[in-house]
Amino acid sequence: MNLRILNYFLTVAQEQNITRAADILHITQPTLSRQLTQLEEDLGVALLDRSSKKLALTPAGDLLVHRGKEIVALIEKTEQEIKDQETNLSGNISFGAGEYKTVELLADIIKAFQDKYPAVTFDIFTSTADVLKEKMEKGLLDISLLLAPVDITNYNFLLLPYKEKWGILMHSDSPLSAKEAITPEDLSHLPVMPPTRLSARNKVFNWLSGNVANMKFVGTCNLKGNVIIIVLRSRYYAFTIEPSVLNTDELCFRPLDPPLVSEMYLAWRRGANFSPTVQKFIEFAQCFLSMK
Repeated sequence: MNLRILNYFLTVAQEQNITRAADILHITQPTLSRQLTQLEEDLGVALLDRSSKKLALTPAGDLLVHRGKEIVALIEKTEQEIKDQETNLSGNISFGAGEYKTVELLADIIKAFQDKYPAVTFDIFTSTADVLKEKMEKGLLDISLLLAPVDITNYNFLLLPYKEKWGILMHSDSPLSAKEAITPEDLSHLPVMPPTRLSARNKVFNWLSGNVANMKFVGTCNLKGNVIIIVLRSRYYAFTIEPSVLNTDELCFRPLDPPLVSEMYLAWRRGANFSPTVQKFIEFAQCFLSMK
C-alpha cells in the first residue's frame, strides 16, 4: 500500500468531503477521486459509501482508518528515532594506540566527533601494534592506530596523512646530542636498544645495513614511558618514534640520517559487527581526513 495514497484516504475520512480534502492536499478533486478508486481496486473492497450525499465509510474503510492511523504513527515514530540517532548518538568507542605523535590527530578527530555527539564516550588503551591487533581480533578494541610495518590484511583502514619519524633517544649531555641527525656509523660500539617488535626491529636493522655487526645491542625497548626511565638511568641509546612530549631536559631526541619514517593507519577489523556509534565514527573520520 502506497503511504501517500493512505494519507489521501485518511484526509478524506477526516474531512468527510472529497473537495475539502483535495484542497487540504493541494491536488485536484478528480485526481483524488481516481486515487481513492485505485486504492479500493487494489484492496478489492469498497472503502467509501457513495450511495448518499454525505460521504460515509464502509466497515472496511473504518478498519483502514484505524489501522492506517497506527501505520502513519509508527512511520513517524521510526523517522524520529532515526533522526534522534543522528543528533543524539550515544555509546562508547574503544581505541588502541601507541605513544605516537599521530595521537594528536586522533585526539582532534575524537574532539570534533564528541562536539557533534556529546553523549559518546571513549576508552583509550596504549600498547604496541601487535597487542592492539590481538585485542581487536578478540573484539576488545574497536579502532586502533597502527604503526607500519604491520600486517593489515584482515583490516579496513585509513592511511593517515602523517608519518612517524624514527630517531635516537639519548642523554642531553651525550656527544651525539650535538649532531642534528644520527647516522649508522655514529652508533658503532655504543650501547643501543632497538625496538622490541620484530617488524619494527627489522626496519631498524635495514636502516643500519652493513653496520649491524658493529652494534652493541644491550636489549630491546617497547613503550617510551619505560624507555625514558631506562635511558635516564643507564645512558643507553634507544631507537624510538619521535616523542610528542619529552618532559625532561636530561634527554633529547635526534632523527636518523638517512631519515627513517613509518606510515600510520587508523584500522578496524574487516567484517566486525560494529555498533551504530562506531560505524558513525568511522564515517566521520573519513570525512574529517578528507578535509585535512
